[in-house]
This record gives sequence, C-alpha cells and structure tokens, in this order.
Amino acid sequence: MSKQEVILLSKDNYKLSLLVFNAEKPKANIIMVHGMEEHKERYIDFATFLQNNHYNVIVSDLRGHGSNAPLLSHISDKYGDELLIEDERIIREYVKREFPDLPIYLFAHSMGTIISRVLLQEDSKEYAKVALSGYVNPNPASGVGLFLTKFIKLFKGPKGHSKLITNLAVGQFSKKIKNRKTPLDWLSFDEKNVQNYIADPLSGVEFTLGSYVTLFSLMKKMGKPNRYHNINKELPFLLIGGEEDPCTGYEKGRKASYNNLIKAGFTKIEVNTLKHMRHEILNETDKQKVYEDILKFFNK
Repeated sequence: MSKQEVILLSKDNYKLSLLVFNAEKPKANIIMVHGMEEHKERYIDFATFLQNNHYNVIVSDLRGHGSNAPLLSHISDKYGDELLIEDERIIREYVKREFPDLPIYLFAHSMGTIISRVLLQEDSKEYAKVALSGYVNPNPASGVGLFLTKFIKLFKGPKGHSKLITNLAVGQFSKKIKNRKTPLDWLSFDEKNVQNYIADPLSGVEFTLGSYVTLFSLMKKMGKPNRYHNINKELPFLLIGGEEDPCTGYEKGRKASYNNLIKAGFTKIEVNTLKHMRHEILNETDKQKVYEDILKFFNK
C-alpha cells in the first residue's frame, strides 16, 4: 500500500492536486469530492480506512481550495460550475488510465454532493456506486441567490466578498443550533472537530462572490430532475447524513433530495440517517460507525 501526490492539469491549466491511495488487491476505485471551504487532507483518515479495506482512493482539492490554491476560496471569476465538472472528468479519466478494469465509485460530501449530482446528470453510466454524505437539499431559492450574487459581483468584482451573500448561503445553519458555543457548531457535536476546523488556516475561509456564483449555479442545476439524461437507472446510491444536520434540510430536505433522484429515474436509493450527528459525520465522535456503514455499502 502507498500514498502519493499527483498534479493534473485542467483544460485551463489549473493545477489539480490529488492524493492517491493505492490498495493491495483493490476491488474498486473510489473518487472523493470534498466540501466547501475545506481540503483533501481532512479525508486522509477515511481514505486510509478504505485503502486498508482494499479500495484505491483518489481525493483531490477542488479548485480554489487547499495549499496550492492561487487564491483560497476563489473558484473562478466566471464559469466556475462548468470548470468544476470538467475537473472531475479529468480526474476520472486519470483514474481509468492508472487503474483500468476496476469499477469507479463516487464519494462526496456537502458541496461535493452538489457537484456530483450535476456531474451525474450526464455521466451516471461512468460510475458503479455513489455515496453522498451531508447531502445538500435542493433549494428553489437558489435562483434568487444566484441573481443577487451576480448583481453584487458587478460592483465588488468576482474576488470580492459580501456578508449578505455569505449569510444567505451558510449563515442560516448556525441559527439552527441551540445553545451553540461557536458559529460553526452545526458542523458536528464533536467540539474538538469544530475547534480543529476553526484553527485550520485552509478551512473556513470565506467564499468570494465568484465562488458563490459557482455554488448557486450548481445548486440551481442540481434541483432540476429533467437535466438528467441517458442515466444508469440501476446505479446504487447511498444518502447518508446526520439527523441533526441543517445542511441537508432535516427530514423535509432529505426527502426532497431523495425525491429529486427518483424523479430523475434512479431506482436504487438507500437512505441512512444517523442519530445524534450533524453535518460532518466523518468527524463525529462515533465516526467509526459511519466508516463501517459506508464500507458496507461499497462492499455490497
């Protein structure tokens, strides 16, 4: 078994930073897509667990994220939604070249699940299984958010910031947590995890307006079942999240995500909602149970 760093060039010559975990006698390749305002190193523990259970794992920094980002939390001045999708295709083609004859599984968390669902609207036949963690619910207001962000961007520029837009996008999550000690308690019950995130210079850096245009554009696309074409109806999905995760929209939002995929035509969707867990289920105190539940899905 080994771990190596790999740099791939995107179509616009952006350097995509990957960590590749090579397993002994691998059963499949698992491509991971991380969430908003974090980075690939936060997934090393989980990737190592999967590697030890005979899966090759490939986890990369989204553009605008991680230590190699030219400007942290800035995805792109424009067309960021399209660029992120193309980045995932480039990573997938690399995996197919390096590890041929093995199925490709997709694991995504949070904003990564938004990217993944848009990617699957065209590419579902490229994957053998999909696990979505902390899956963001479809939001009809994403179109309004996109319009407002584009308007403010005209004045402040793509690399500018807006407290109004940040509050619109993520400020609501903190308000859902009673007796919170920090604005980020919605991430997990595990206070150590919250403090580690706050102390991490590569995590929690506020999105630029260009990045929020990307986020809202992807959310708007994600919420439209009619955008799915030529799908693999038999593609197995696992929707896994904390029962007290505001990012999923709680019971109503989780049902909306499920129904969205059903309307798109998928038929094999498993839902696993974990009690006493919030958004970052991979970093809760009882994360080992989460690891095992996801492994069980991949092993089926």
